Amino acid sequence: MERLQAWMLSALLLPMMAIGSAPPGRYQQATIRDLDGMPCFGVADTREARSDPPLIAGISVMEVGSGGTPIWERIFLRAGTTEPALGPDQCIGYGLGGTPAGPLRMGAHYQVEIWGRTPGTPGNSGEAQSRWYHGCFHVAEVIGKNEIRTAVSDCSTARSSGPPATHLDRKNRISS
Repeated sequence: MERLQAWMLSALLLPMMAIGSAPPGRYQQATIRDLDGMPCFGVADTREARSDPPLIAGISVMEVGSGGTPIWERIFLRAGTTEPALGPDQCIGYGLGGTPAGPLRMGAHYQVEIWGRTPGTPGNSGEAQSRWYHGCFHVAEVIGKNEIRTAVSDCSTARSSGPPATHLDRKNRISS
C-alpha cells in the first residue's frame, strides 16, 4: 500500500515540478573576452546562435556582492533603437553605449547578464524564446607588464573584494 501511495504522489508531483522549470536552453553561459584590457561580452558558440543569432534586449554588469546595482548597462529596447543580433563571433564591449560605465577595480569580481530572445520563425512552431546569458570575470594584472586584462571567474566562488586568486602571464594564461 505504501508503494502505491508513493508512486501516486510521484505521479502527481513530477508534472507540477516540470511546469515550474525553465525550458531547455533558456539560461546559457555568456562569453567574456579581453579587448585591449577591457571585457567584451558575447553568447556561447552553439548551433542555435550560429544559425539564428539571438536578438539582444540588454546587457548589465554589476560587482558581485553589490546587491545587483549595475555599474554599466545598455538597454536596446528604448525608443529608436533595435535589438542587435549577436552571433558567437561578436561581442559588446564594456562601456560602449548605454549608461556611463563605472571603473573596474583590480581585485573585484563582476558578473554580466545579457538578455534577449531567439529570432523565431513566424508561422512555424519555432516561435521566439527568451534567452539569458550569465558569466563572471575579474580584472587581473599581467605579470611582468604594466597592463591589465580581463580574466573569466567561476561565478560560484567569485567574491566581491580582495585580490583575485589568479593573475595572467604575458600570453594571457592564468597562473597562481
